[in-house]
Amino acid sequence: MIDKTLYRQRLNRITVASILALIIVSLSSSTLLIALLSDGTGSNFWLNFSGVAMGCLIVGYTLKRLKQHPYFSEVAYIWDLKHELNLIQRKRKAIDAAAAQNDINALIIQAFSFKASKLVWQLDDNTLMMSELTIADNKLQQQIAAAGLTLDATDYERDLLARF
Repeated sequence: MIDKTLYRQRLNRITVASILALIIVSLSSSTLLIALLSDGTGSNFWLNFSGVAMGCLIVGYTLKRLKQHPYFSEVAYIWDLKHELNLIQRKRKAIDAAAAQNDINALIIQAFSFKASKLVWQLDDNTLMMSELTIADNKLQQQIAAAGLTLDATDYERDLLARF
């Protein structure tokens, strides 16, 4: 289980550090590009844009490399979980249709989605829709029980999405 306080603290620090790094790198890159490539007349829009793009690339690359560091473990886990939920959401219509027919893979995907969403929403203090999520999860559990199936959300693998 993820410690919410530690997760929020590290997420806030990573966010602030990323923003500061982006500002510093972007401004430095833009200033350097203007100093090297500008004649002092006209617009420097594209040089400024290039500086911001360089800043985004550098900060993004750094975050990707640091993602493996133990300090990032909780935050990286939730980033990956949100990415997985996004992949599921893109195929939601087909998954829901298959789940209505008691397709075991669709039911596993739905169970995982509900469990993961609940964790993410609790960590991000997004409790507005939690009751609807609980109702949907309860309906799913009733459907699984009525069909005489036993499944576990931890059986979810991304490969299950390939069918939908």
